[in-house]
Amino acid sequence: MVLDFLGQLRYPGSMKNIAILGSTGSIGTQTLEIVNRFPDLFNIISLVANRNVQLLKYQIEKFKPEFVVVSDKKNAQILSKQVDIEVLAGEENIVTAASDNRVDLVINSLVGKSGLRPSIEAIKQGKNIGLANKETLVLAGNIVMKLAKKHNVSIIPIDSEHSALFQSLKSGAHREIKRLILTMGKGPIAKMAKNRLSEVTMEDVLNRPSWDMGMKINVDSATCVNKAFEVIEARWLFNIPAAKISIVVHPQYICHSLVEFKDGSIMAELGTADMKRYTQYALFYPDRGVSPKDAFIDLFEKPIVFEKPPFDKFPCLGMGHYVVEQGGTMPAVLHGADTTAVRAFMDKKINFTDISIIIQKTLDAHELIEDPDLEDILASENWAERYAKTLISW
Repeated sequence: MVLDFLGQLRYPGSMKNIAILGSTGSIGTQTLEIVNRFPDLFNIISLVANRNVQLLKYQIEKFKPEFVVVSDKKNAQILSKQVDIEVLAGEENIVTAASDNRVDLVINSLVGKSGLRPSIEAIKQGKNIGLANKETLVLAGNIVMKLAKKHNVSIIPIDSEHSALFQSLKSGAHREIKRLILTMGKGPIAKMAKNRLSEVTMEDVLNRPSWDMGMKINVDSATCVNKAFEVIEARWLFNIPAAKISIVVHPQYICHSLVEFKDGSIMAELGTADMKRYTQYALFYPDRGVSPKDAFIDLFEKPIVFEKPPFDKFPCLGMGHYVVEQGGTMPAVLHGADTTAVRAFMDKKINFTDISIIIQKTLDAHELIEDPDLEDILASENWAERYAKTLISW
């Protein structure tokens, strides 16, 4: 972004062609809101959605993509009768959308491991990635980042903590980093006494002070396993050992992560708790777009406080460091076990505090593969889902 001689804002470079994977989800719809504000800067090549065909139909009519992909073949057939563009279906066509040669930037906001292969294939085709799919790095961070380096691809994180680190790291060289500091919030469950956690319900989990997230991520945030996943992501995204990644509690949701350099300087990213700001950063990268007035914070509104993380109270909080140190297939096992345990909690099969117990037992039972390929990783994740089920009375 620069100013012309009249003092008006303009943006360098040509229009960006974009593929949005997960266009009907939270990040996808926010991405399209931003595109709608800057219609001369972004062109939608493709949209990928799961089941919400009515919302996808609206998006087709408004943004006029070249083609769309629907995960489910039946829903794709229904939609194809209602629109006049090509409607494709299935995993292979999601990969096609991500690797299309017209695309400059892929926004990957797919939920779950379905986002992994599209990320990998897009990188192989030299596409920059705006990454909101956690599994891409949690499951296969080593493989993904090696490919990104090989193909000279930028992975621009959309997750608030990682975008905050990504931006703050511009203040110094990699060799100057002392540690990365991930912030975490403090909702009602975090304020409960430890002996009450076994009574936590889904209603308690959904009573969150900030962020618009899906059901599973809400549970993962409550157990703190989501922060464990963020440690894994940060390890690979920034090529930093787990020992140099810290966690602090920040109840105000103003500071979204910090970088401490070897001279004692700490760089922090502050802002509203609004994912659109980070999505916009990824869309405009390496430039910055102009945000609406409600995106700015009042520095006098509330103080900034940091607290020690509750590792003893929430066992999942330390699991990210543990599985990174173990390496190999362990992060995939953490993810698979968590998937099953969270599903069981949502189905009222187990208590909230059972989630961490099931995950730990699954990690303990796994036979580590130290240097896995992608198939090993996916097989280990599937094994963990199945093994965790044996620990639950369905």
